[in-house]
Amino acid sequence: MKTKSILLSVLFALSLSSCGDKDKELLEPLRVDPEKEELKPAEPVDAKPAEPETRHSYKPVLLAESQRAVHNKVQDFSWKLFKEVFTHRDAGTNLMVSPISLTLDLGMFINGLEGESLQEMLKTMGLESFSKAQINDYFKTMMKGIENADEAATFKSANSFWYNQTRSANQDFLSVIQTGYDAKTEAVDFTDPTTKDTINAWCAEHTNNLIPKMIDQTDGTDLFHLMNAVYFKALWEEPFDKELTQKKPFHYANGKTADVDMMRQEIRTSYAETDLYQQCVKPFIDGSFQMVFILPKEGVKLEDAIPSVLDFKVTATAEYYPGKPEMERVMLLAPKFKSEYTAEGLFRRMKDINPDLMLNWNDISIFNHKEEMLLDAIQKTYFMMDEEKVEAAAVTDIFAKVTSVPSEPIYMVLDRPFFYAIVETNTECPLFIGYYGE
Repeated sequence: MKTKSILLSVLFALSLSSCGDKDKELLEPLRVDPEKEELKPAEPVDAKPAEPETRHSYKPVLLAESQRAVHNKVQDFSWKLFKEVFTHRDAGTNLMVSPISLTLDLGMFINGLEGESLQEMLKTMGLESFSKAQINDYFKTMMKGIENADEAATFKSANSFWYNQTRSANQDFLSVIQTGYDAKTEAVDFTDPTTKDTINAWCAEHTNNLIPKMIDQTDGTDLFHLMNAVYFKALWEEPFDKELTQKKPFHYANGKTADVDMMRQEIRTSYAETDLYQQCVKPFIDGSFQMVFILPKEGVKLEDAIPSVLDFKVTATAEYYPGKPEMERVMLLAPKFKSEYTAEGLFRRMKDINPDLMLNWNDISIFNHKEEMLLDAIQKTYFMMDEEKVEAAAVTDIFAKVTSVPSEPIYMVLDRPFFYAIVETNTECPLFIGYYGE
C-alpha cells in the first residue's frame, strides 16, 4: 500500500509544486457550525448514501521481518530512481513513474543475471545483502497482497516474457518467473510484423486499454521483452462535489498561468507541515489506498522539499514520519487532469544511482548460450483524476537486442562536385585541400 502511495504522490508533488500563496484567496473555508464543529458544504447536498457492502473489507499487506527489510530498500531505490528521472526529464513536461511496475520487472530480471552484473544490479537496488530467493519471496508476497487488498479498489499486475524463437531459453529462468511471478512466457517470431500487435494486445488487456501501444516494431535483432503491467482504479472515500469545481488559475513552473478545472473539498485528514512543504492525505473508498499530496512552499524546489522517500510515508506513527501527523481540517484544492508519460533509458538512470553498474553479456543467463546484447528498459504510464476517482496504469519493458549484427553500409557516391584534402594523421594538418567538379 505504501508503494502505491509513493507512486500516486509523485505526480502531485510535481503538478502542484508551483502553487502557493498566490491561491490563498481561493482557500476561504466552507461554513462550519462552531457548536458541533461539523463540516458543512456551502450549498445544501443530499443525504450521504449508504456505505457499500465492501466497506471495511480492506486486508493490509502483511510482510515478515525479512520481507520488510527488502521492502524498505526497494522504497529507497524507488525514490532515488524517481529523482533521477525527474532530473533528466524534458523541460516543461509532467512526470509519472510506477516504482512497483519497474521493481517487479527488475525482480524477474535479476533471476537472469549472475556474476558481477548481478552484484552491481543488487547494489543499485540496495539489495546486495539479500538472496534471489528472498527477493522473489518479497515480490510474490507484495504482488498478491496488493491485488487482494480490497474488493472496493482495483489493482492488477501481470508479467510476461516474449523471447526470440531462434534462441533456447534457460529453463531455470523460465520456471522462476512462471512460478514466482505468474509470468506468461512465449517464444515468438520477431521478424513477423504481427508480433508487435500480439505484445501490444497483451499490454492493452492488462491496463484496461489505457496503454494500448508499447512497442512500435520488432525485427530479427530483438532477443526478448520482459514486461510488467499494472492497473489501478479506486473511487474516493469522499468524492469531490462537482458543483464546487470551478475554473481557477494554475501557476506553472515556467511562470505561465492558465485557468484549469480546480476541485475543492474540506476534509479532516492527517496533515503535516514543515518549513519546506505542506502534506496531507485523501483516502480512497474503504481506506485500502490513499493519495498523498505534497505541496512545496513558495519558492522551494521539489528536490529540496522532499529529500528522501520517508517524506512520502504519512502514517499515524513516528516509525515512518519524524513527527506524528495530526488530524486537521484541510481545505483541499486540486486540479482535474490526465497525464501520460514515457520514461526511456531507465538503465542509464540506474547507472546514475550506481556508476559501477555495467551489465556484461557474459553474465546474462536468460538463454542457454552467451551472446553480445544491448539491454535497456522503458516505462509508459497513464494517470487520470477527477471528482469521483483515480485511474492509473503502467507498462515496464526490459528488452534486449543483438549488437553483433553487421549494419548496412553507408553509400557515398562521388558522382557530383566534391572537396578533398590530404592531412597529417596525428595533427590533421592539411597538406593539400582540393575541389573537383569542373
